[in-house]
Amino acid sequence: MKESFRRLESDRQQEILKAAMQEFAENGFGKASTNRIVKNAGMSKGMLYYYFENKEDLFRDCISYALDHMEQNLEDWIGTEQEGFIERMARIAESKRIYFRQHPEISAFAAVIFLSPEVPLFFKERLKTLMEEGTRKMFDGLDLSRFRGDLPPETLMRLVQWTFDGYAREAEERMKSEGVDFKDLDRYWDEFDVYLEAMKTIYYKWDRS
Repeated sequence: MKESFRRLESDRQQEILKAAMQEFAENGFGKASTNRIVKNAGMSKGMLYYYFENKEDLFRDCISYALDHMEQNLEDWIGTEQEGFIERMARIAESKRIYFRQHPEISAFAAVIFLSPEVPLFFKERLKTLMEEGTRKMFDGLDLSRFRGDLPPETLMRLVQWTFDGYAREAEERMKSEGVDFKDLDRYWDEFDVYLEAMKTIYYKWDRS
């Protein structure tokens, strides 16, 4: 990032980066058009190169911005209240749904970071670390008494987590094959809600006599 871009007001920086993230999310790095970026950002081509060395420099700055933004919101996703493991997973999913609606360009671009072979390994590792930190915090302050008593809570949490991870991988593959369109995310969330309710029936206490 050039010093000239750093000197811009924060709102203007975000406008430019959001226009770029939208273009990269829709077309990938290779096919992304700087002409469309400057048009959507309301700026000239000359100003783009005044702020950034080249398209790759802009791409890297978009990645840094997206990861910083997601990291700042991680605590809001996880929360700290006492709750069951499945309820927490449901609340995290809902928090992500809200985040994706409020920040569609960041959410779509994050999928590009995760899926694109053009993204430098450093950024992929940073995103992986962010996701792992979220997973670790997801286990803090849980009410394990809701789990059925005939199996260890650790085993049940692992089974729930495997279900969650398996669905995430399946959704990822579907987004790869169908194209990443965050307008259709409700379909994925609605499907996931059904699995969450099924897991409560399977893994929580109820009269099994």
